[in-house]
Amino acid sequence: MGIGAMCAVMLGLPLTSVLLAAVFLQADALTLTPLVIVAVTVAYVTSARLKPAAAPQPTQPKVPEPARRAVASPPGPRSA
Repeated sequence: MGIGAMCAVMLGLPLTSVLLAAVFLQADALTLTPLVIVAVTVAYVTSARLKPAAAPQPTQPKVPEPARRAVASPPGPRSA
């Protein structure tokens, strides 16, 4: 159960974690698979609920309005 739970939390792949634990258990896989499924489900849901919040993105400095217009406006036609 610990192998499956650890893999589910580290990899984020619950089905793969169950199959990996079943491969490692070989002879006892059939009897222990329901317990592994429960452990993987609990570990996966718990890790999904406890993920840290994303860090706030840094804000860009505001450009003064006159400078923004000067940069944003294309040059006008030249008179010859």
